[in-house]
Amino acid sequence: MTKKKILSMNTESTIKTSCSGMMYSHDFQLWYTYFKRRIKKEWRPEELSFLLGKPDHAYLDFEKMFQVQKFLTQESILLDRIYASSHIEAMEFHREEFEVSQERLVRLKIEEDEVKWSYSIEVPWTFLTGKKKPPAPGLRFEEWKAEKDLQLESDAMLHVRQKLEALLENNYFENGATALQMFRQVEHTGLVHLKIFPRHLKNVLYSFIQQNKLVVRNIENSYSFLLPDFQ
Repeated sequence: MTKKKILSMNTESTIKTSCSGMMYSHDFQLWYTYFKRRIKKEWRPEELSFLLGKPDHAYLDFEKMFQVQKFLTQESILLDRIYASSHIEAMEFHREEFEVSQERLVRLKIEEDEVKWSYSIEVPWTFLTGKKKPPAPGLRFEEWKAEKDLQLESDAMLHVRQKLEALLENNYFENGATALQMFRQVEHTGLVHLKIFPRHLKNVLYSFIQQNKLVVRNIENSYSFLLPDFQ
């Protein structure tokens, strides 16, 4: 994986980043699927790391194409559970007769400005398209940065805090709980205007840890949250 950053001063500053990695076509198909899912959910990479029970950098490393095959082997089942979907983006790769599958270099270019990230994916494959074949996958995406609505953020944190307090009272954490298990408990608000993101849960959880209401432990290579008496 390689990275390069350039700061150019136009009307506003733009940070350009480039990263690349070797992968098989099937691994690219999965990488691309999870990339699209994350952007559609409006989650940041560190929020996926949190739901996977990993350090902040774990999912970002995968998205920047570091050890893609290893990550997919270990985490794809849980990722499908997180998204409640096992759908894989359809694509068909052109192969010459007798050509065997081999790892090839894929590059991701990112431009970040004050309001969004713009992504451009460069692939070494040609896609088969036409009648009864899937269209070529889109290789350009935009991800808009979240607007800072302090009232909505406050409402979301209050909702999560109240839910977690109720779980504490009902001894929910007696045997430990993962971030994903808790997110399932708090994500639904019943309010159209109020959307709960993994970051809201993470922020409240770590405030509970500071108050010694919960502790976090690495159990079988994944973070678990427990009551202090059950360390």
